[in-house]
Amino acid sequence: MIAKVIRDISPSVPPPVEAPADSSDRTSPAAKGVGAGSPALPEGVSYSLEFERNVQRITNPYRLLNSAGSQRHADTAVTDELRAAFVVPLASERTRLLASAAFGNVGYQDQSKLDYHPHALRAVLQWQAGDLLRGSVMAFDRVRQNRFLAASWPERDLLKQRLFAADVGLWVTESLALPRLSVSRTQSRYEFAANQALYNRDDSQVQVAASYLGKESSYAMAGLSMIRSRYPDRTPLQIQQLDDAYRDREYFVSGLWDYSAKTQVEAYLGWRHRRYANLSARDVNFLTADLKANWLYSAKTSFHVHLWSHPYGNEEDPATLYSIQSGGRFSVRWKAGEKTWLSMNVVRERQKNHLIGAGGVSETMAWRFGPRLEWQMNRNVLLTLDGWREQVSGAGYPGYGGSVVRIGVVLSHDNDGSPPASRQYVHVECDAPRYVETTFSCDP
Repeated sequence: MIAKVIRDISPSVPPPVEAPADSSDRTSPAAKGVGAGSPALPEGVSYSLEFERNVQRITNPYRLLNSAGSQRHADTAVTDELRAAFVVPLASERTRLLASAAFGNVGYQDQSKLDYHPHALRAVLQWQAGDLLRGSVMAFDRVRQNRFLAASWPERDLLKQRLFAADVGLWVTESLALPRLSVSRTQSRYEFAANQALYNRDDSQVQVAASYLGKESSYAMAGLSMIRSRYPDRTPLQIQQLDDAYRDREYFVSGLWDYSAKTQVEAYLGWRHRRYANLSARDVNFLTADLKANWLYSAKTSFHVHLWSHPYGNEEDPATLYSIQSGGRFSVRWKAGEKTWLSMNVVRERQKNHLIGAGGVSETMAWRFGPRLEWQMNRNVLLTLDGWREQVSGAGYPGYGGSVVRIGVVLSHDNDGSPPASRQYVHVECDAPRYVETTFSCDP
């Protein structure tokens, strides 16, 4: 998460995989807003306001294994969230403040222990000093539900995260930054006592890179990323089995290519060296790869492909030291009418779990798929209907599955500013390692 957030807030490198210039038809209608100016705000300020309500039927809220039998209970959850975002220019076009806030309430009909109040706050200052130095500073605070609730059943578990990050680049030309330095610190804290000991984590990252900006939103980057991860609350036995710290050193190249007005490709390739503080016998090297491609087939139809392979700090099974996830996602989006969008998403994913102790590997396979329907009643009211199904299985593994059907409404208003303030929103459902497969805000 850290590297992605730093890249997203940078004032110099374009956001990953943004829509081609002529692809506004596939932009989420909720982000278009009213488009009216506001005399109450200074000139140049972009703002966005949203209220979203979702009612969803969840067959397996805790994601319990199939072997749990009668412990698995379906439930209905109602989610309300109020969001606001601003982009405020300061001393120049390249010095500005970006801020967003979201506060919500989630209530379950039967399993009220799962009720909670999510929030997400983010502030970014992008700055420029002269012609050579550009950078940014960010603060981020969030509370969300832990997705892997089986370990805390029948109690809930919340994940609280704080991130501080900074980025500065020496732009020797208008297109070339050399060097480019990023630093960040992330704190992750769980509510459930057992997960606090196992998974409370502090991450510190330093990244040194060079980047080059091409035409449109194309860019290339290469560099070195160093991350130190520490688990401050693990017991002596857990340290003996899982360790309490490790260091990652990753050499990487990445880039985005606007092949044409209708086709865009983004790629990331890294080679990571992981060294454990105490379990040196478990030191490991692995490949990190990510590939995204977007193709605007016509004014009404677009196709999207996402392939990946990356390490994952497993927070589902205390017997797993780390996991490697590899998979692919295929999506199609179709504008069925003047106000209607249809989409379908299919994911196939393999997870290899490297176990504690003498080692060994277990493997699971997952299918996730779901359709989505959007109807824009008018410029500031969007109705949605979507659903998805997940099924996970493996040799000697009981497996689990679940389905969600969700209906929602989004009320939005903005002043049609540039850049759109709605891009600053933090969508909880987009979190790694798995996001809601029908949500295009995660992987446009």
